[in-house]
Parts: sequence; C-alpha cells; structure tokens
Amino acid sequence: MKRNLTFIFLIGLILSSLWQMADNISAQQKPLTMAQILTGLQTAGKTAETKTLAARNKYIANRVSQTGASFPLTAEREQDLREAGATDELIEAIRQNSPPIPTSTKSTPTPKTSTPVSTPTPKSTPTVSGKEMKNSIGMEFVKIPSGSFMMGGDKFDGEKPVHKVTINYEFYMGKYEVTVGEWKKVMGDVPAELKSADAKFRESDYQPIIYVSWNDAQEFIKKLNAKNDGYEYRLPSEAEWEYAARAGTTTKFAFGNDLSSNQANFNGNYPYGNAAKGKYLKKTVEVGSYKPNDSGLYDMHGNVWEWVEDVYSSSYNFRALPTNGSANMSVGDLDSRVLRGGSWYNYGDDLRSAYRYGYAPAERLNFIGFRLVARASLSRNF
Repeated sequence: MKRNLTFIFLIGLILSSLWQMADNISAQQKPLTMAQILTGLQTAGKTAETKTLAARNKYIANRVSQTGASFPLTAEREQDLREAGATDELIEAIRQNSPPIPTSTKSTPTPKTSTPVSTPTPKSTPTVSGKEMKNSIGMEFVKIPSGSFMMGGDKFDGEKPVHKVTINYEFYMGKYEVTVGEWKKVMGDVPAELKSADAKFRESDYQPIIYVSWNDAQEFIKKLNAKNDGYEYRLPSEAEWEYAARAGTTTKFAFGNDLSSNQANFNGNYPYGNAAKGKYLKKTVEVGSYKPNDSGLYDMHGNVWEWVEDVYSSSYNFRALPTNGSANMSVGDLDSRVLRGGSWYNYGDDLRSAYRYGYAPAERLNFIGFRLVARASLSRNF
C-alpha cells in the first residue's frame, strides 16, 4: 500500500510539472496586435496554410483563439479588418478573444495637412539650384551632405545594436516618394493591381505609386538611367535612408519622440508617445501633404513603406555588414529586401526612424512604394 501511495504521489508531481510547463508556454504567446493581423491578411506566405486569403483567415483565427487579440474590436477596427479581407469566422474569433470595448472614448482631432506641392513642368535636362536638383522628367531631389550618425534603435532585435555609420560622400535623395505620374512617364502605365484597386489610391497622379515590388523598382530605375541625363539613379541603401530620415536627429522620429497623424499619414488611432489620437485616412495621400524633415524630405515617416537596396538581416550584429553607407547585398535572408518608413495603415511605432522590415522582392501591396537616390554619373562613389 505504501509503495502504491508513493507511486501515485510521483505521478501527481509529474502531472503538476507538465501543467505548469504548459501554463508557462501559453504565457509566452502574446496576443496578436491589429497590425500583425492586417499584415498577415495581406501577405501571402509560402506554405499551404498561408498561401491564399481563405487559408490565412483560418490560420489567423486559430492563432487568435489560442493567444487572444490585444485590442478591443470596435466597429471601425472591424471595418478595417473586413477591408483587408477578414472573414466572418476571423471576426468572430477576434470578438470572442479580445478585450471589451471601453464604455467611453475620446473624440479624435482631424489632422491639419499642408497643401500638397505640385510638380512643375519638367525640363529636358536636370537643373540644379543650391541644394536641390530636378531631373529630366521633373523628379525633385535634395542634396544630403556627408557625415556620421548612430544607426539603429533599442526596441527590437532587428534594429540592434546601435552602431556608428560614416557616409563620406554627398548624394541626392528623392524629395518625395515616386508618384503615380512619374511612374507613368517612365513605365507608360500603372501596375495592373493599381488599376483594379479602390479608386481612393489613384485619385491623383501625385499620390505615391503602390503595388510595385523591389524588382519593379529596379526596372523603373533601369529605364530612367537609360535616359542618360547626367545622373545615375538607384534605391537608397538602408544606411543612406536612415541617415536622411533622421536629418541630424537622435530621437524616435525626425520630429521628436512623439508622433500624431497631424505629422504623417498613418493609423492615427495609434499615435506614438504622448501624441493625441488623430485621423485614420485609410489610404495614401498626395506626396508633400505633411511638413518635411530638416533635410527637406517629405513622407519619410508614413504614407507608404519604401523599398531600399539591402538584403534583410535579422540584426546589425554581423561583422560583415558595411558601416560606410553602402548597401548590404550578402548578409542575411537573400530572399528578402528591406522596407523602411511605415505606411498609411501602420501604427505610429512602425514609423520610427530605426524601424525596419523585410519582404520578398517580388511582393506587391497597396502600402509599398519607393523613392530614389541620384548621383552624378561620373562619381566614383556611386
């Protein structure tokens, strides 16, 4: 009898340990955020369970049932999710596994935006005036001086460690994201996905071009360079992009440590820092609709994610990564390229100067665009 009681006691201890282990594993699974769900809906994976929209809905619904959702399912959020392709099954899973909707909400101010800057009629050859250059098709660029800065941030592994980068050459950075009108001038027509997209994304030729992959951007650059206008064009390196975006600042954004949708185009329901809630426009806006940073560059935060040249690395903790401003072309996931700046549908946190993300170079989505770098054709540093 005593031996049997000892055996039962040991079994109890083992089961108790297993239950505690399961509880610990469950506690490590954080509830899904709104941004994670939206990204999951709009990004096709390589596996069968994430390849189609229907499969992604089912997969995300199962995840939500296991870990929960971190946000209350308000009517506005439900509409955003449905616009991204969420099914009734996914909406119900979120409703059953999310925090309750607060009984009272504060009113959200309407963001004030400046009048978008229109592009003057282009000239046949580039013109340079002071620190600015306008190329043969009217694209505007701002001269970025040489210098050093501390690249990266301290929030996520992907942006660590903070490290010094020295760029010992001047370059021109696109004043704006490449627009629909500029894309037409070079490529002849907009991507098929944009033609069939909601009209709000193509109301104006001054909205940023979207549904362009990294590969598409390279084709645009190839055709633009074929014009031989005295400048060579390419995507910025990741270091050049962050250096230009910071514009000499060391804060989270070029505008300080807070960000509201009065300052950039993003989901204003989720500002950063102590900023007040603002409007969520749910679309791209004309380039130049918000104030520029101190370098004179517009929309470095928000509007659309911007492709840069680099291969995506999981962190900066690799000795082979360049620290001279050039692009990383060999370290990391060779099937993934870096995106910077955040977009119209992201939360404020994703718009930080240090934040980076990796996507497949063939991916085309309605929140991804790009801007260019230009340097004189005879420059040896290009």
